[in-house]
Amino acid sequence: MCRKLVFAATMSILAQSLAHADAVIKPAFLGEIVLPSGLMISGIEFGGISGLDYDAETEVFYAISDDRSEKAPARFYRLKLLIEEDGVKGADIISSHVLQGEDGAPFAPKTIDPEAIRFDGTRQSVFWSSERDAAGNPALYEARADGAFKRSFTIPGAYLPDAAGERGIRNNLAFEGLALSVDGKTAWVATENALAQDGPKATPEAGSLSRILGFDVESGEPVAEYVYETGPIHRKSDTEPYYNDNGLTEILEIDAGRFLAVERSFALGAGNEINLYLVETAGASDILGAERIADLDVDVATLRKTHVLTIGEGDFGLDVDNIEAITEGPEVGGKQTLVMASDNNFNPNGQFTQFVVFTLEPGLN
Repeated sequence: MCRKLVFAATMSILAQSLAHADAVIKPAFLGEIVLPSGLMISGIEFGGISGLDYDAETEVFYAISDDRSEKAPARFYRLKLLIEEDGVKGADIISSHVLQGEDGAPFAPKTIDPEAIRFDGTRQSVFWSSERDAAGNPALYEARADGAFKRSFTIPGAYLPDAAGERGIRNNLAFEGLALSVDGKTAWVATENALAQDGPKATPEAGSLSRILGFDVESGEPVAEYVYETGPIHRKSDTEPYYNDNGLTEILEIDAGRFLAVERSFALGAGNEINLYLVETAGASDILGAERIADLDVDVATLRKTHVLTIGEGDFGLDVDNIEAITEGPEVGGKQTLVMASDNNFNPNGQFTQFVVFTLEPGLN
């Protein structure tokens, strides 16, 4: 059985509507639920939700924490959201599952940095990504539904950082995004910003050349690779130490060759801006195996992006936080839902875990 057939069929209809040049996917805000920082579940702090996925068969969400095994062993949660036609009514955290390494033990502190998760009901597996291990390398894993190790994927050398910082992923800007193809045959990982050899990080003046890399699920081999250009940072910071950034934080395949992509921009003192895009591989250059984008002999066509939604501070009445996760949700009132979640960074000073729900339908610009 293909992965998430109901969602794929619904989103395929929406995607086909985009054949018209002036057609877009129109999200309509449905509601949100907020869980406070410091919430304790069985003596362990809940938070750091950086990845989210939905299993329509069991109506359960899978949420991964980016705790680097410091507050508790690296883990993911199974939870339910009560989503109704008039809003989001509640959240129920069902269970917590420790992620295990190849040795069958939990990851030691600071040896892993979980960022994204996808559940495959056919394989009864979770796929999850890490931005860095003890050596600073990114990783992609398959685990059993209880968190037990199944395998790790071999990451191409271009992504592995060297000692000089001239090659590979940048610290904290690696495999932030993860998607499974709707047919379950491909696992896609996305870097938040450019590899060191591909160009600079995003600035208020320019975006960054992220990569999206696809692995064949059966063989574990890379099968496709594309360049995704992020937008610039939405504004400069006005507060010391003047930190700001923008990056690709999640991808979700909605139809063959089409993704929804989330960019999260932050400026200290100004807050967050979240942008959602429809991304298409058609017409984009496949750079599979490229060590450095600039060394390719052809002009590289980046992935085509169509703007779908912006959530700024105060939009929809939201105090929008650090949105890093996106997944389909249940159908409500005959409409497909889309659920976003925020990573609160375990920060009690103004941050929180936020689940934001939209309904989706085709519309015109």
